[in-house]
Amino acid sequence: MIISSVEAPDFISAVTKLSDGDSFACRIISLYNSYSPDLAFVDYWMTCDEHGACVGAIARNGSNFILFLTEKSDLREISSFLRISGATGILLSGKYELDFAGESSTGVVMKTESPIEISESGSVFVNPDIREAYKLIEKCADKNFTPPAFEDFYVDVNHKLRHGAMRLCGLVEGGELAAIAMTVAESGDGAVLGAVACAPEYRRQGCGSRIVCHIVNQLVSENKTVFLNRAENANAGFYNRLGFEECGSWREYKG
Repeated sequence: MIISSVEAPDFISAVTKLSDGDSFACRIISLYNSYSPDLAFVDYWMTCDEHGACVGAIARNGSNFILFLTEKSDLREISSFLRISGATGILLSGKYELDFAGESSTGVVMKTESPIEISESGSVFVNPDIREAYKLIEKCADKNFTPPAFEDFYVDVNHKLRHGAMRLCGLVEGGELAAIAMTVAESGDGAVLGAVACAPEYRRQGCGSRIVCHIVNQLVSENKTVFLNRAENANAGFYNRLGFEECGSWREYKG
């Protein structure tokens, strides 16, 4: 059974109670706190068992969907719902497969709950301008990551920063922005680390490690578990050295 959040006033509390530190639940909670369900481009639903108890959640942002699933989720019902809803992108745990036409890719979910011990002596950290951060992200585009259009990026990041649903940190070297790290979602007890970018000319100088250390230590000090999604075999050694551990997998459908 799929119920609109409009008909479920306890949507956030029910999802939070069920989530138990799940990164996909964190994404949905963060999106809900950023964009209320009365806006036309977002929707939220609670998935329930036959007794009406919450067993998962669904969020829509445009035609992109995020799923928080559990062993009690009805995958057949959810697959049908997504096809009817015109989904073109779906992000969910890699534990589950949907009946959905389109390309499917998978990767690893990692997490850390501990501060990273690394020297920040002499480092200059800033809250960078969104435009400058985007320019750096563009420089680092590769086969595993294609930046969104600037206009979409700017509007979304600016809105979420103002609502405390994400954060953006930068590291300055030689008077210019050398590296950035940002969360793409934050809830009361979790955060999802998104774009981490280091200018090519500043690589292999510890800039990437220092900016990740800086943002992770902020989050951990707030009692948040820090998650990230990485592609298969991408940057595994980098995040392992910083204390991240594999805690699951992700799957993404593109229709």
